[in-house]
Amino acid sequence: MERRGADWSDEEWLDEARRVRHALAALGDQLPLCLPDEPRACGQSTQDHYASYCAQLKARAQVRIERDLPEPFARITGTIVYDSHLIRIRTRIR
Repeated sequence: MERRGADWSDEEWLDEARRVRHALAALGDQLPLCLPDEPRACGQSTQDHYASYCAQLKARAQVRIERDLPEPFARITGTIVYDSHLIRIRTRIR
């Protein structure tokens, strides 16, 4: 079973935020190095960054589905495939 964020150490929060930021970079979103221990620290917490990065990743994935996949694949992927993966992941982390 995966550990939830509430159980993460500060270092684990930082690692997870960097992983999500790296995923965004792989999709073309270059974000500033502004986590608390980075050269351009912006003053927001690691958890704030993590939440923001996750929301951006979710939005980026949705836009790619809508933009790149023709119907009916976009609808099927955006609903059926997404929902089934969400259920599987939620079951795994409980």
